[in-house]
Amino acid sequence: MKGIARKLATTLVATAGLVSHMWLPYQQAWIEDDSDTKIWEKSRRIGADYCESFCCVTERLDGSNTSDYWYSSADESAALEFGEYVKMWLQLYNMAAEVVMQQGLDDGKDWLKMTITLPQINGRRPRITVMTSSPKRFRSKGGDICLSELAFHEQAHEMWKAAVPVATWGGKIRIISSHNGVDSVFNQLIEQARKHEDPELYGEPKSTDFKASVHRVDIYDAVNQGLCERINEVSGSNKSRDEFIADLMAMCATGEVFDEEFGCIPSKQSGSYFPHALLTPCVSPRCAVPTDDLDTFIADIKARSTQCDRVSGGSDIGRKSDRFVIWVWGRSGSKRITLGVLVYQNRDFDVMEHAINTLMSARLMLAGSRVLRVSLLSIDETGLGMQLAERMEKKHRGRAEGITMSTAVKEDMFTRLRAGVEELSVELPDDTVVLADISSIRKEVTAAGNVRYSAASNEHGHADRATAAALGLVADESARAMARTVDIEEGCW
Repeated sequence: MKGIARKLATTLVATAGLVSHMWLPYQQAWIEDDSDTKIWEKSRRIGADYCESFCCVTERLDGSNTSDYWYSSADESAALEFGEYVKMWLQLYNMAAEVVMQQGLDDGKDWLKMTITLPQINGRRPRITVMTSSPKRFRSKGGDICLSELAFHEQAHEMWKAAVPVATWGGKIRIISSHNGVDSVFNQLIEQARKHEDPELYGEPKSTDFKASVHRVDIYDAVNQGLCERINEVSGSNKSRDEFIADLMAMCATGEVFDEEFGCIPSKQSGSYFPHALLTPCVSPRCAVPTDDLDTFIADIKARSTQCDRVSGGSDIGRKSDRFVIWVWGRSGSKRITLGVLVYQNRDFDVMEHAINTLMSARLMLAGSRVLRVSLLSIDETGLGMQLAERMEKKHRGRAEGITMSTAVKEDMFTRLRAGVEELSVELPDDTVVLADISSIRKEVTAAGNVRYSAASNEHGHADRATAAALGLVADESARAMARTVDIEEGCW
């Protein structure tokens, strides 16, 4: 594809007015690698999917490959973004295509599929199909496959098992991902492929080890090859390379997050149940950021509740190394918006109780000019929270409930949060500590086959914000099931 890729790229530059050197060296290396099987171990946001979308289109337009192409990413927004890239290349080449969108459910999980049918090429019309993560969608298919962010697919092993046979009849396999723990399917494939590439360094491969052309590009490689300057061109910023790297480090909050997201270094812990790749599309500027000031917290909620139909919340109880957190959600249609997040450390229990009472007594102007209070607050009653939860249940009857954090309850509430993230039905604050806190939750399977959810403690707590957020979603669902609101008399605020 080397010659045609260069020719089409030159044509594209002429017709679209793009920069003369449209590909950075590491992207050009991927484009010019014609291997049947390729795997790309990469930093986040270096233009890998953008590059692959160009490959899948140009291979079909030049007639060298008229097989169907199947792409799957871990979340809906990434899949749709890839589909938009494909449509963009076709439009720039003045190629008409048919686009069909489909949605459905597999085992209770939403799936989305975009099928782009190209014009007739060498007697057939190739299809480029973009899908969210669903192993069943790969069954009974044939052609080329691309698994993007394989490390973050919830059923990565099943995805891999279902996808590989698609390429049986001469199809190509493309795997593109950043890391999500040393135990991920993606990391296992990388380790096996490296043995074939360099047995002296990585050890002799087994006959059953995965074999592929390996590409590795961390953020330092990408920046050294011009990524910072390319971003400056597009964004209008004027950052130096050192400033660009420093800003990324600051956004990640911890070195471990930076290493895994941008440094191609898998975490030694189990993979996150809430990887940053899934959380980032949920970040919204209209969400309140965390505060330790009660007045600001209440003001944040009141300022944002006017667009909501119902307000619910969750509270995780901590005092010293752990945090006391109240997370308030506002439901607007199918969306749950973060209205306010209160975070305390080393506060007396009467201060925590005062914060909850203030929230539960607050009069909120909701959509339709209705004046209501918080519908339901779910409070962690395990350990330190037992007495506080009991007092709140008595004081705010029917609007406060204690939740015992059993294994089953944790699975239910974190599964709800995961579903909200995957479906983009929750909106999260633009706060690095919050995102790192949620991302610290890990789903693990014990030797006995039991599922448990855990998180390591750090200087910011013990996933207290994530727990409060998940409890708040439990409250939101319970309030909806009860279908009750607590109307209050109109009065002064």
